[in-house]
Amino acid sequence: MPKSIERLRCRRCVVVGNSNSIRGRGFGAVIDSHNVVIRLNNAPVKDHKADVGERTSIRLFFPESAVPNPLDNNNNETLMVLIPFKSLDFTWVMEMLLDTRNKTVEGFWRKPPSEWKWNTSYLRILHPYVTYQATYKLLQLKKKGKQYSTTGIIALNLALHICHEVNIVGFGYPERHDNTTPVHYYDTEHLSQELFMMHNITAEQEWLLKMIERGMISDLMRP
Repeated sequence: MPKSIERLRCRRCVVVGNSNSIRGRGFGAVIDSHNVVIRLNNAPVKDHKADVGERTSIRLFFPESAVPNPLDNNNNETLMVLIPFKSLDFTWVMEMLLDTRNKTVEGFWRKPPSEWKWNTSYLRILHPYVTYQATYKLLQLKKKGKQYSTTGIIALNLALHICHEVNIVGFGYPERHDNTTPVHYYDTEHLSQELFMMHNITAEQEWLLKMIERGMISDLMRP
Protein backbone atom coordinates (compact mmCIF):
# COMPACT_ATOMS: atom_id res chain seq x y z
CA MET A 1 0.00 0.00 0.00
CA PRO A 2 1.42 3.46 -0.87
CA LYS A 3 2.44 5.49 2.18
CA SER A 4 0.04 8.26 1.13
CA ILE A 5 -2.84 5.83 1.78
CA GLU A 6 -1.27 3.76 4.55
CA ARG A 7 -0.69 6.73 6.84
CA LEU A 8 -4.34 7.83 6.76
CA ARG A 9 -5.97 7.38 10.16
CA CYS A 10 -9.39 7.11 8.59
CA ARG A 11 -9.61 5.86 5.03
CA ARG A 12 -12.79 7.20 3.50
CA CYS A 13 -13.11 5.39 0.20
CA VAL A 14 -15.36 5.46 -2.83
CA VAL A 15 -15.57 2.78 -5.50
CA VAL A 16 -16.59 4.42 -8.76
CA GLY A 17 -18.62 2.15 -11.01
CA ASN A 18 -18.85 2.53 -14.76
CA SER A 19 -22.64 2.62 -15.04
CA ASN A 20 -24.34 4.98 -17.45
CA SER A 21 -26.51 6.06 -14.50
CA ILE A 22 -23.75 8.40 -13.32
CA ARG A 23 -23.70 10.37 -16.57
CA GLY A 24 -24.93 13.92 -16.11
CA ARG A 25 -25.27 13.61 -12.33
CA GLY A 26 -22.36 15.88 -11.38
CA PHE A 27 -20.79 13.69 -8.69
CA GLY A 28 -17.22 14.63 -9.63
CA ALA A 29 -16.46 16.91 -6.68
CA VAL A 30 -18.06 14.50 -4.19
CA ILE A 31 -15.99 11.62 -5.55
CA ASP A 32 -12.74 13.60 -5.41
CA SER A 33 -13.44 14.60 -1.78
CA HIS A 34 -12.76 11.02 -0.62
CA ASN A 35 -9.35 10.01 0.72
CA VAL A 36 -9.21 7.02 -1.61
CA VAL A 37 -10.83 6.86 -5.05
CA ILE A 38 -11.00 3.39 -6.59
CA ARG A 39 -11.76 3.01 -10.30
CA LEU A 40 -12.39 0.04 -12.56
CA ASN A 41 -10.84 -1.30 -15.74
CA ASN A 42 -10.43 1.24 -18.55
CA ALA A 43 -13.02 3.78 -17.36
CA PRO A 44 -11.82 7.25 -18.42
CA VAL A 45 -11.88 10.48 -16.44
CA LYS A 46 -11.00 12.79 -19.32
CA ASP A 47 -14.08 14.57 -20.65
CA HIS A 48 -16.11 13.17 -17.72
CA LYS A 49 -14.62 15.00 -14.73
CA ALA A 50 -17.85 16.73 -13.76
CA ASP A 51 -19.55 13.37 -13.30
CA VAL A 52 -16.76 11.04 -12.13
CA GLY A 53 -14.03 13.34 -10.80
CA GLU A 54 -10.38 13.25 -11.78
CA ARG A 55 -8.47 11.69 -8.87
CA THR A 56 -7.58 8.00 -9.01
CA SER A 57 -5.92 6.40 -6.00
CA ILE A 58 -6.34 2.77 -7.05
CA ARG A 59 -7.37 1.25 -10.38
CA LEU A 60 -8.19 -2.44 -10.71
CA PHE A 61 -7.78 -3.96 -14.15
CA PHE A 62 -6.91 -7.12 -16.07
CA PRO A 63 -5.03 -7.47 -19.38
CA GLU A 64 -8.13 -7.32 -21.57
CA SER A 65 -9.25 -4.09 -19.90
CA ALA A 66 -5.83 -2.42 -19.93
CA VAL A 67 -5.06 0.59 -22.13
CA PRO A 68 -1.70 1.22 -23.87
CA ASN A 69 -1.03 4.49 -22.04
CA PRO A 70 -2.49 4.27 -18.53
CA LEU A 71 -1.24 7.75 -17.65
CA ASP A 72 -3.95 9.23 -19.88
CA ASN A 73 -6.60 8.63 -17.22
CA ASN A 74 -4.61 8.08 -14.04
CA ASN A 75 -2.34 10.07 -11.75
CA ASN A 76 1.41 9.52 -11.50
CA GLU A 77 0.94 7.84 -8.13
CA THR A 78 -2.15 5.81 -8.99
CA LEU A 79 -1.77 2.28 -7.66
CA MET A 80 -2.45 -0.01 -10.63
CA VAL A 81 -3.75 -3.35 -9.32
CA LEU A 82 -3.81 -6.30 -11.71
CA ILE A 83 -6.59 -8.84 -11.13
CA PRO A 84 -5.22 -12.19 -12.33
CA PHE A 85 -7.96 -14.48 -13.61
CA LYS A 86 -5.66 -16.94 -15.40
CA SER A 87 -1.97 -17.82 -15.60
CA LEU A 88 -1.65 -15.91 -18.89
CA ASP A 89 -2.36 -12.69 -17.02
CA PHE A 90 0.90 -13.09 -15.11
CA THR A 91 2.68 -13.77 -18.40
CA TRP A 92 1.21 -10.62 -19.94
CA VAL A 93 2.30 -8.27 -17.16
CA MET A 94 5.79 -9.82 -17.10
CA GLU A 95 6.14 -9.33 -20.86
CA MET A 96 4.98 -5.72 -20.54
CA LEU A 97 7.42 -4.88 -17.77
CA LEU A 98 10.35 -6.66 -19.41
CA ASP A 99 9.37 -5.31 -22.84
CA THR A 100 9.89 -8.68 -24.49
CA ARG A 101 9.93 -8.70 -28.27
CA ASN A 102 7.59 -11.65 -28.88
CA LYS A 103 4.38 -11.12 -26.95
CA THR A 104 1.86 -13.84 -26.08
CA VAL A 105 -1.34 -13.22 -28.04
CA GLU A 106 -3.30 -16.47 -27.73
CA GLY A 107 -5.61 -17.29 -24.85
CA PHE A 108 -7.14 -13.86 -24.19
CA TRP A 109 -10.84 -13.26 -24.80
CA ARG A 110 -9.92 -9.80 -26.12
CA LYS A 111 -6.52 -8.76 -27.39
CA PRO A 112 -4.66 -6.87 -24.64
CA PRO A 113 -2.24 -4.02 -25.38
CA SER A 114 1.12 -5.06 -26.81
CA GLU A 115 2.70 -2.15 -24.96
CA TRP A 116 1.91 -1.05 -21.43
CA LYS A 117 4.25 0.90 -19.19
CA TRP A 118 3.91 1.89 -15.56
CA ASN A 119 6.16 2.66 -12.62
CA THR A 120 6.62 -0.73 -10.93
CA SER A 121 6.62 1.01 -7.54
CA TYR A 122 2.93 1.68 -8.15
CA LEU A 123 1.97 -1.72 -9.52
CA ARG A 124 0.46 -4.52 -7.46
CA ILE A 125 -1.01 -7.94 -8.23
CA LEU A 126 -4.21 -8.63 -6.34
CA HIS A 127 -4.13 -11.77 -4.24
CA PRO A 128 -6.40 -14.31 -6.00
CA TYR A 129 -8.20 -14.97 -2.73
CA VAL A 130 -9.82 -11.52 -2.91
CA THR A 131 -11.48 -12.58 -6.17
CA TYR A 132 -12.27 -16.03 -4.77
CA GLN A 133 -13.85 -14.49 -1.69
CA ALA A 134 -15.94 -12.05 -3.72
CA THR A 135 -17.19 -14.81 -6.01
CA TYR A 136 -17.77 -17.75 -3.69
CA LYS A 137 -18.09 -16.24 -0.22
CA LEU A 138 -19.89 -12.95 -0.79
CA LEU A 139 -21.99 -13.78 -3.85
CA GLN A 140 -22.01 -17.52 -3.05
CA LEU A 141 -21.82 -18.54 -6.69
CA LYS A 142 -21.40 -22.21 -7.53
CA LYS A 143 -17.78 -23.33 -7.76
CA LYS A 144 -18.60 -25.67 -10.64
CA GLY A 145 -20.16 -22.84 -12.59
CA LYS A 146 -18.39 -20.57 -15.05
CA GLN A 147 -19.52 -17.29 -13.51
CA TYR A 148 -17.35 -14.97 -11.46
CA SER A 149 -17.58 -11.54 -9.85
CA THR A 150 -17.39 -8.35 -11.85
CA THR A 151 -14.45 -6.03 -11.28
CA GLY A 152 -16.79 -3.78 -9.31
CA ILE A 153 -17.59 -6.41 -6.68
CA ILE A 154 -13.93 -7.45 -6.47
CA ALA A 155 -12.96 -3.80 -5.95
CA LEU A 156 -15.64 -3.41 -3.32
CA ASN A 157 -14.37 -6.48 -1.48
CA LEU A 158 -10.87 -4.98 -1.50
CA ALA A 159 -12.24 -1.67 -0.21
CA LEU A 160 -14.00 -3.41 2.67
CA HIS A 161 -10.62 -4.83 3.71
CA ILE A 162 -8.56 -1.63 3.52
CA CYS A 163 -11.04 1.20 4.21
CA HIS A 164 -12.86 2.44 7.28
CA GLU A 165 -15.75 3.94 5.32
CA VAL A 166 -16.86 2.58 1.95
CA ASN A 167 -19.13 4.38 -0.50
CA ILE A 168 -20.15 3.41 -4.01
CA VAL A 169 -21.37 5.46 -6.95
CA GLY A 170 -22.18 4.52 -10.53
CA PHE A 171 -23.13 0.89 -9.91
CA GLY A 172 -25.93 -0.93 -11.71
CA TYR A 173 -27.02 -2.02 -15.16
CA PRO A 174 -29.93 -1.31 -17.51
CA GLU A 175 -32.80 -3.78 -17.47
CA ARG A 176 -31.91 -7.05 -19.16
CA HIS A 177 -34.04 -6.42 -22.24
CA ASP A 178 -33.19 -2.71 -22.51
CA ASN A 179 -31.52 -2.30 -25.90
CA THR A 180 -31.39 1.49 -25.87
CA THR A 181 -29.61 2.53 -22.65
CA PRO A 182 -25.80 2.28 -22.77
CA VAL A 183 -24.10 0.13 -20.13
CA HIS A 184 -21.27 2.59 -19.44
CA TYR A 185 -21.09 6.34 -18.97
CA TYR A 186 -18.29 6.65 -21.52
CA ASP A 187 -19.52 4.70 -24.56
CA THR A 188 -22.64 3.51 -26.40
CA GLU A 189 -22.22 -0.22 -25.80
CA HIS A 190 -25.42 -2.05 -24.88
CA LEU A 191 -26.05 -5.11 -22.76
CA SER A 192 -24.87 -8.39 -24.24
CA GLN A 193 -25.91 -11.89 -23.30
CA GLU A 194 -22.23 -12.66 -22.67
CA LEU A 195 -22.39 -10.41 -19.62
CA PHE A 196 -25.07 -12.61 -18.06
CA MET A 197 -23.12 -15.75 -18.94
CA MET A 198 -19.95 -14.54 -17.20
CA HIS A 199 -21.51 -12.73 -14.24
CA ASN A 200 -24.55 -13.23 -12.01
CA ILE A 201 -25.90 -9.69 -12.11
CA THR A 202 -28.95 -10.58 -9.99
CA ALA A 203 -26.78 -12.02 -7.22
CA GLU A 204 -24.58 -8.92 -7.28
CA GLN A 205 -27.52 -6.53 -7.07
CA GLU A 206 -29.05 -8.48 -4.19
CA TRP A 207 -25.75 -8.54 -2.30
CA LEU A 208 -25.23 -4.80 -2.80
CA LEU A 209 -28.72 -4.05 -1.54
CA LYS A 210 -28.14 -6.22 1.53
CA MET A 211 -24.85 -4.47 2.30
CA ILE A 212 -26.49 -1.05 1.94
CA GLU A 213 -29.42 -2.02 4.17
CA ARG A 214 -27.00 -3.26 6.83
CA GLY A 215 -25.06 0.00 6.71
CA MET A 216 -21.84 -1.68 5.59
CA ILE A 217 -21.60 0.54 2.52
CA SER A 218 -23.42 3.62 1.26
CA ASP A 219 -24.59 4.38 -2.26
CA LEU A 220 -24.05 8.07 -2.99
CA MET A 221 -26.77 7.95 -5.63
CA ARG A 222 -29.46 6.76 -3.24
CA PRO A 223 -31.52 9.46 -1.46
